[in-house]
Amino acid sequence: MTVKLDQLKTAIWIYDIEYYKIIWANQAALTLWDSPSVKSLQQRDFKSDQSAAVQESLLQYQQAFSKDRIIQENWFFTPKGKETQVFCQISGYQLPDGRVAMLVEALTPKAQYSNPQFSATTTISNYQIDGKFLSGNPPFTKKFGSNVTHLKELICDPDTLLNLFISINKGQPFEQDVLMKTISGENWYHLTAINFQHKTNDPNILIHHYDIHERKMAEQALQKQAWTDPLTGLLNRRGLAHTLQPIIESNLAFTLLYLDLDGFKMVNDSSGHSTGDLILAEVANRISQSCFPSSALCRFGGDEFVIAIHEILPQPELIILLDKLIETISKPYKDACHNSISLSASIGISRFPDCGHDIEHLLMCADAAMYQAKALGKKRWVEYQTGMENKLKRLSYLAQKLSLAETNNELSLHYQPIINQQTKQIVSFEALLRWYNPDLGNVNPEELINVAEKTGLIHDIENWVFKRALQDLLTFKKIIGQATTMAVNVSGLHLSDANLSGYVFSLLEKYNLQPEDLTIELTESVLLTNIDSTHSTMNQLIESGITLSIDDFGTGYSSLAYLHAIPASVVKVDKAFLNQVDNNTSTLECIKTLVSSLKMKSLIEGIETEYQAQLLQKLGYNLQQGYFHGRPQPMDYYTNLKLI
Repeated sequence: MTVKLDQLKTAIWIYDIEYYKIIWANQAALTLWDSPSVKSLQQRDFKSDQSAAVQESLLQYQQAFSKDRIIQENWFFTPKGKETQVFCQISGYQLPDGRVAMLVEALTPKAQYSNPQFSATTTISNYQIDGKFLSGNPPFTKKFGSNVTHLKELICDPDTLLNLFISINKGQPFEQDVLMKTISGENWYHLTAINFQHKTNDPNILIHHYDIHERKMAEQALQKQAWTDPLTGLLNRRGLAHTLQPIIESNLAFTLLYLDLDGFKMVNDSSGHSTGDLILAEVANRISQSCFPSSALCRFGGDEFVIAIHEILPQPELIILLDKLIETISKPYKDACHNSISLSASIGISRFPDCGHDIEHLLMCADAAMYQAKALGKKRWVEYQTGMENKLKRLSYLAQKLSLAETNNELSLHYQPIINQQTKQIVSFEALLRWYNPDLGNVNPEELINVAEKTGLIHDIENWVFKRALQDLLTFKKIIGQATTMAVNVSGLHLSDANLSGYVFSLLEKYNLQPEDLTIELTESVLLTNIDSTHSTMNQLIESGITLSIDDFGTGYSSLAYLHAIPASVVKVDKAFLNQVDNNTSTLECIKTLVSSLKMKSLIEGIETEYQAQLLQKLGYNLQQGYFHGRPQPMDYYTNLKLI
């Protein structure tokens, strides 16, 4: 899979600054230097014709290399007396003895371009200080036409135009390579602009334009070679760093995905590197087709890929993308003989600026999360969390146990009654998930859900909850009454599953239940994410007749402006509002009035005393839930009660 440097068309050589000699060169460099062999080139005298200024510059380069800087310049060489002009990208190269030499990558242009000021034709124009066009010389008119009225018509990038005006207004010269609109299309120019004072004392902007289009195209071609992985056409490490650094400096948020192929080494070892190359190229193609056009895609090395997503995606949309990536990459591949090869992918996720403020740290976080994904069984994604390295064993252990929890009958449901305080009757139950493992004991429900969401097990687990809760609802209807309903909590990640509504409908049909028998509880943030999604899973559930309840109202967005837009039938007011109920009931009264005006029902949770139950009933909260009315209990508790 390694591309030999001798096969590259780009001339590459290593120059020992201190000993004034080239110590290695590829074939393209030998051609550039007009040398028959590396040995012959090593014997050339580069010291006698080298000026003190050049020597000083090279020593300054060494200092720049120690800071990982890359230098790009136009150079003139005279191999065997023949003048040669090239565009060079220069970086540091550490020799075996520890000294730093100079690695040069050179591209020979087809035309002379290195000094734009020596262009055959000088183009000049001037403008009022606000950018209104005043005049231009004939070459300017030939290039830009005679209908120019303002500088903004010529410069393609608005930010570049703004920077020019800022410099001019500060009395500073502006000098930059600028993409401009000419009558024949976009063209690169090197601009030098100054604040010029007329005899009338009216200041104006004087600009010299130097056509550098060929130079710029050559420069971009070299940069592409330097920043691109030759096998896949994606960015390499250097290209990724170059792409992300300005984004980090601008403090713009982005998400980093670190993707590693599961089982690639075995394929590479058994089928050969040529097959490995075919697969890597196909993986790159599948990643490109699955991601947003604006995403930065990188082959980081070997079978590792990095994806930088610039869009700020809501979590459900990110999950859809991650699942799509894994599904796409996990489809079978074909070798040259059309034999099927199976692979999968593990993905680690980090975010800027949440996980770090430099590229290396962000990559480290995503890498740690990726290894976590592999530890959990591969073919999955995991988000980085602070201290993940320290929590890796705990999370891995929980995930391994949780993946077997359903099979080992370790999951259970506890049911907490919802009471109509006016009739003192149970009208519904909320199904609450519990997990007891012989080694872990009773696992905290929040930790259980957290692990399930991070490992992708949440879909299977909540499907199990739906199935068990609706089964038990049949029993509750027999012992309490046919009007009894069941409330089930659904995570935002599970709600993004397009198959959820179909699965729920099939269960209702299987157990001969009506949609009105089921209430799905969702938090405000999840509901607001799906407001504008006409064909979302949430709307499919609502349209069928299933009741939707806003869970923990008051802990999320708590925006009255949004409440009317949420297609819910029940608002479940969080118990936090009960803390001040002894001194002030105005907030609860306002919520009740608003909810009633929107033709929704109010349910208050967290009732712990008879006083609270009676007070809230007076405020109009007939639907109540809390320890006073009943703690969450397993199904056996209710079936053994003589009362029901």
